[in-house]
Amino acid sequence: MSQIVKLTCSVQNYAWGKSAGESLVAEFTKNSHKTERFAELWMGTHPRGHSVVKQTGQKLSDWIGEDLNSRLGSVCPAISGKENGDLPFLLKILSIDKALSLQVHPAKEHAAELHARDPEHYPDPNHKPEMAIALTVFEGLCGFKPVNEILDSMKAHKELHSHLSKETVDIINFGKQSVIDEISFIKKLFEELIKLDKSADIVKKALESSSDLSASDKLFNRIHAQHPGDGGLVCIYLLNHVTLQPGECMFLGANKMHAYFSGDCVECMACSDNVIRAGLTVKFMDVKTLVNMVDCTPGSVASQKLTPIRTKGDNIRMYVPPVKDFAVDRVWPNNKPLTLVNKASPQIMLCTEGSGTVSSGDCVENISPGDVVFVVPHVSVKVTGDFTVFTAYCQD
Repeated sequence: MSQIVKLTCSVQNYAWGKSAGESLVAEFTKNSHKTERFAELWMGTHPRGHSVVKQTGQKLSDWIGEDLNSRLGSVCPAISGKENGDLPFLLKILSIDKALSLQVHPAKEHAAELHARDPEHYPDPNHKPEMAIALTVFEGLCGFKPVNEILDSMKAHKELHSHLSKETVDIINFGKQSVIDEISFIKKLFEELIKLDKSADIVKKALESSSDLSASDKLFNRIHAQHPGDGGLVCIYLLNHVTLQPGECMFLGANKMHAYFSGDCVECMACSDNVIRAGLTVKFMDVKTLVNMVDCTPGSVASQKLTPIRTKGDNIRMYVPPVKDFAVDRVWPNNKPLTLVNKASPQIMLCTEGSGTVSSGDCVENISPGDVVFVVPHVSVKVTGDFTVFTAYCQD
């Protein structure tokens, strides 16, 4: 049995993706000469972007399904509840040039309810926690700011006050000491703003007559140029603007509001494509559902980041989120043979830089940037060379 197989993976050419000459997705798939925009590379068994085993030409899920015990193991079905060849995680590369939609992802039970109610717009009955690990400088919005920062922004934008409830404006004017329940206040303010017609036009007009722009104002203007008049733009004043340096990570649990703005990242998630949107998009939006479910817990920029675990040899970083569906290791052997910890889960490994080999027993695969391999569970894996790989797997 092949313990390691190379994969051909699916490309998504969305309008927000980078041009081919600048996109890591295009570079990894040897498409840098083309004219399309290259947004995402999907590695896994999701039906909208399944991977294919190069050696046999089979869908990865079909290849796994031929020998579930050896190729899937027992950990994945225990997490996903599926007795087929589907993996519970999906690994991606994102190359972002233009802001993605303002969105949240549902918890597991809610995902099943949404799918049953509206399968056209919610195609998966599964939840979609996810994390982004920066490959380049990567930025976006994530989670609500501390209340004092939100109040400062709202005080500075008095043009909005006449469109808000008296109760909300009173709290803005009196300050944090008047906030009895922070989460309830943020939720009420968010609901009033996201449902306010022409909110972007109101703010834009005020900014045009101002000579003293804050960092949030400048960000508003920048994203407004991409999504003019969009009602979700006002959330720039409510949400944390997070910038990740290469190797830094943020985790997005159920109901966490976020929007990616720019950069390249490795993204890993539960295998789902469920998205509830409220702005920065021309796609289907479900503002009512999002308002009801969104997590309005305030937090700092630092609290949005997930700190990786360092290993003794200092050449592995383990990104371990608080869900069982997935985790990711970043591995760089530095030209020294490195034997990785035997995992009960199958693994998908992506090379992002350098070159070398991945081997298990008699199976040896040469890898370079863009190469993706699938590793069956319960085997010893050795990596040799000067390269970096990201390895996705589910936690046991």
